[in-house]
Amino acid sequence: MTRSIPTTFIVLLAAAFAVLQIVLGVASLDGTSQPEASVSAMIVYAVLMTLVLLPGGRKLPASTSWSAVAGTGLITFLVQFGLSRSGWPGYAAWHPAALQCLLIVLAMRGRPRLAALGCALFTALTIEWSSTTEPGIGEGARMSLAPALFVATAIALARFLDLNDSRAEKKTRQALALLDEAARARAHSVEVAGWVQEMRDLALPSLALAADPDSELPAHLRHRMLETEAALRDRVRGGSLATDDVLARISKARARGITAHLLDDRGAVMDPRDTLALVEALDELLPRIERPGTLTVRARPVGKSPSITIVFAPSGAGESAYMEI
Repeated sequence: MTRSIPTTFIVLLAAAFAVLQIVLGVASLDGTSQPEASVSAMIVYAVLMTLVLLPGGRKLPASTSWSAVAGTGLITFLVQFGLSRSGWPGYAAWHPAALQCLLIVLAMRGRPRLAALGCALFTALTIEWSSTTEPGIGEGARMSLAPALFVATAIALARFLDLNDSRAEKKTRQALALLDEAARARAHSVEVAGWVQEMRDLALPSLALAADPDSELPAHLRHRMLETEAALRDRVRGGSLATDDVLARISKARARGITAHLLDDRGAVMDPRDTLALVEALDELLPRIERPGTLTVRARPVGKSPSITIVFAPSGAGESAYMEI
């Protein structure tokens, strides 16, 4: 929200207001007993306003911000040094509105705490000065009231706009993250679809020939082509289970007449420790299988326990096997 405010407009407005206060002060020099001190305060003020309005990052540097706070105290002291103590000083006290502008800019440029500190310093010096005048502390309170209210409003507004900026940035980051995720998912889907189509075009004619019992193929070629079909199926359905070590053991199992299935329902990359444990479990199980049957290795969804199950069901009578990882 803060960024939506035209910066050039704000700078020109603040500069015009600062120049107006200096002009009013110069026009009222006859109302101060120390015009030199008042002019010195105007020079300090002009320098500080120039510094806080210079282009740069939204948040002012610490050195500039602390200089504005110190300058607030110095300007207040120099102007009040020559003000009348017997009545209302009029525009000879040009500094409250001028410092109000300076502190508002400080708050809007990311330094609300220092703006509050500068306002408190101005108020304290003004109250202390007014205690020595005939009108009394009430005069200092009146001089401090408007700057305090405007600076407090500016601090609250800056805080509100910053919160809206943070929320907008968070929503933008979330939207961009969702777009990136959707783009990655789409790219992955297209890649997978292309890979599957390529494999189908490459392997389907040969696999169809191998599956046709009437085709004239030597037994060893038919067996080899069916092994190829099983290996392709393992790559597609086995996902992260289909490592070289696991596929080597599954191939050995099929060579012994065992029907093997690899099913990856995990939906994520397999932990290498789980893959190693799977290989060790297959090495333990396969030597114990003495007859044909169906071996199913399944990776379960993320968060489920166990993460991998191994089931062997014999074709006929015999003992089945079940292992968990």
